[in-house]
Amino acid sequence: MSATLYQAVAKACPGRVLTRDHPAYDGVRGLFNGMHDRRPALICLPSSVAELSAAIRAARDLGVPTAIRGGGHNVAGYGSVNDGLVIDLRLLNRVAVDPDTGTATVGGGATWSDVDLATSAYGLATTGGTFDTTGVGGLTLGGGIGHLMGKYGLTCDNVLSYRMVTADGEERVVDAAGDPELDWAMRGAGHNFGAVGEFRFRLHPVSTVYGGYVAFPERVLAPAVRLFRDLMLEAPDELTCTLLLERYGPMQQAAAVVSVAYCGTDEEYRRTMEKRLRSLPVLDWRLETRGYVSMQLCLGRLPFGLRHYWSARCVEALPDRLVDRLVAGFLNGRFRAPFNDTVLIEPLHGAVRRAPATPTAVPFRDAAFNITGMAIWEPAEADGEQIAWARSIAAATEPYSRWGEGYINYGPDSGGARARATFGADAFARLQAVKRRLDPDNFFRSNYNLLADQEGR
Repeated sequence: MSATLYQAVAKACPGRVLTRDHPAYDGVRGLFNGMHDRRPALICLPSSVAELSAAIRAARDLGVPTAIRGGGHNVAGYGSVNDGLVIDLRLLNRVAVDPDTGTATVGGGATWSDVDLATSAYGLATTGGTFDTTGVGGLTLGGGIGHLMGKYGLTCDNVLSYRMVTADGEERVVDAAGDPELDWAMRGAGHNFGAVGEFRFRLHPVSTVYGGYVAFPERVLAPAVRLFRDLMLEAPDELTCTLLLERYGPMQQAAAVVSVAYCGTDEEYRRTMEKRLRSLPVLDWRLETRGYVSMQLCLGRLPFGLRHYWSARCVEALPDRLVDRLVAGFLNGRFRAPFNDTVLIEPLHGAVRRAPATPTAVPFRDAAFNITGMAIWEPAEADGEQIAWARSIAAATEPYSRWGEGYINYGPDSGGARARATFGADAFARLQAVKRRLDPDNFFRSNYNLLADQEGR
């Protein structure tokens, strides 16, 4: 690390620059995924968009590899870089709610916990991550799957504008009217074009939901998946369920756990849904009317530092044969307590499948489900086995998928042909054109990289 770099970054973020010998360095540099144990030369923590701009200018002028860290939750570890500069946005976490206009202005370093706590005070919410420790920025820029998506669309569908800093260090307010092509690209592939210091979101009236989860025992794993599938294929927009094949409870029993979030008011439909869920033997029943914040906490929290490999594929159908293969693949997982190999199935339905009012680059709106093999473990010695297990779940789903990596927030970027397949050739070419206009030198390359296949970076 040169003195010149330190001085430039310290001028941008006075008093908030960490070197490797700083006592807070190891605590701050840690990421959600412990597989990415990266050691940047410097970490700086801007407290305003102006400081963010100054830090980007300093790094660009000195040619320093740079990563932008929001919540640090990205499974691929994009929030850090070895031997370069990490611009950590965690101090940009303020949330300002305007209940009169039904909007929220959210800092780029906020987590969904920050947002949910602020908006729930007014009985408002927007689609956010199903784990509330997830960073707002990363989730939103990749699309944003959440409990409210059936009714209100993906997270990116609810963005009104972005206040961002591009590779030239300039601040821009981006919306569909001012720069429609960049606005389109930000919604689904937005990690590539700049650092977002502030989002402005549309909010919706959501104070309570009927929700929680139902766990089904091992002897009905496949019937439970089929029940979940059929329920979601017929569901109204107001219902969003997800399913996890996981080891449940202190006895680590193999189970199918269905999370339920119903934001509607039709009591007859609710009773019908309950009856269908009770048509199979139940291991545990945790459905009740609850506040939205409680719903966001239903799936629990995973500590930072565990090792993760997630392999996601969007599929156009969930036939019985695939259900059986997923159940068999789950039961072949080796890791159990205290963390375990999990198959996550998320529906893509309702508002997600309809064209939103503002166009987006999201590639998977025609898919029916997103299926993810989530390998989660601790000892590094198991890396090869665990990666192979997660990939086996992807291999099972591959014949039913035509979207490359599908939901890019969940997996490693393999670059090249798969990255192009994710968005489709035409959309990928549009994204590359926006990238070259705003960031021709590929300064923002610690991400799902649109230029990696051509420029080798």
